[in-house]
Amino acid sequence: MQTRKLALIILSLTTVGLLLSACGSPNPQPAALTPIPTLAPGVTLTLAPALQGSLQGSAGNAAPASGEGVAAEGAATYLQNCSPCHGDQGQGIDAPALRNNQYVQSGDSQDIFNTVANGRPDTEMPAWLQDNGGPLVQSQIQNVIAYLHTLQGVESLPTATPQPPEPTEEPLAPGAATPEPAQPSNPGNPGPALNLTGDAANGRAEFGLYCARCHGPQGVQGIPNPGSEDESVPVLNPIDPTIVNPAPQIFAENVDQFIEHGSVPEGTGPMIVMPSFGDSQMLTPQQIADLIAYVIQLNQGQ
Repeated sequence: MQTRKLALIILSLTTVGLLLSACGSPNPQPAALTPIPTLAPGVTLTLAPALQGSLQGSAGNAAPASGEGVAAEGAATYLQNCSPCHGDQGQGIDAPALRNNQYVQSGDSQDIFNTVANGRPDTEMPAWLQDNGGPLVQSQIQNVIAYLHTLQGVESLPTATPQPPEPTEEPLAPGAATPEPAQPSNPGNPGPALNLTGDAANGRAEFGLYCARCHGPQGVQGIPNPGSEDESVPVLNPIDPTIVNPAPQIFAENVDQFIEHGSVPEGTGPMIVMPSFGDSQMLTPQQIADLIAYVIQLNQGQ
């Protein structure tokens, strides 16, 4: 009986050995098909590199690996930030037309990037890079440049009718009482930032990170604010003239009140309100001091 069992086991092992030797590969394939590649010894299949590359490509602060932008994403950024001056189709309003623009067509991409990122001195073109006080990161600017290239070699559009300039405020008559400075709707005392020395260079980068999305690059372009009486977020460059004061300490205190305590604009239901960066401890006193120094610098310390 035991001899018969042993013979069956030997027969089974022999059959398995013949099958394996006939396969010749751990991935047997019909002769007419391309063999499936096998992993080298010790190799483990993982999706980590692919996932990592996908995440890096979607990060807001990461530039595309090739250095080229994505035009489809740049269109939205352009319409939100650039169209008020350059037109929704690049036709130009109170800034040069970018549609069929010779500089965009012949300029080096790096030169165009530098112009957008750093602005143009002695013009109304501000710096849009976040580190320079603007709301955009490097990849967003690259996307906008890619979109601008789609506006080249296309049918021309008529230039938009220039809008009449906004009326300027009349200077105070001699002897007239100085108006009270604008105050936030949320009351409070001056914050500890007033006892610190602000660094305008640090404030510029912090402005780009925390303020420029609403007040525009370098404070020159408040975004629309439906429901508020002004219909837009106030510009800070130039700032409300009642906030300006020849005494730097008073000027700083007037600015500090808004950053510390926040404010709700007048209106039936403003969509955007000024948060209390100090009371809510969203920013440190030193960061607030740096922002104050930068806002004063934007207004040339007047």
